[in-house]
Amino acid sequence: MVKQKKNKWVLIRNGEVRFVFKDRREAVKYFKELLNQTLKDFDKQDKIDEYDYPIKVIGFEIKPVEERQAHLSLL
Repeated sequence: MVKQKKNKWVLIRNGEVRFVFKDRREAVKYFKELLNQTLKDFDKQDKIDEYDYPIKVIGFEIKPVEERQAHLSLL
């Protein structure tokens, strides 16, 4: 793998940017915390066994983006 220059990273969920991270390390840390919290939530739900909704993992993507000058337009 080739080491890339330092980029910002974004989390995209349902086609929208939800978070911007300063680097990959921060994005991975957030992702781990998100997974840990989700697992804790499932543990609490399974103890009382009164939930009957399906388990759905919401699709999201974390990817690098290059910064560009703010004065540049889309045209």
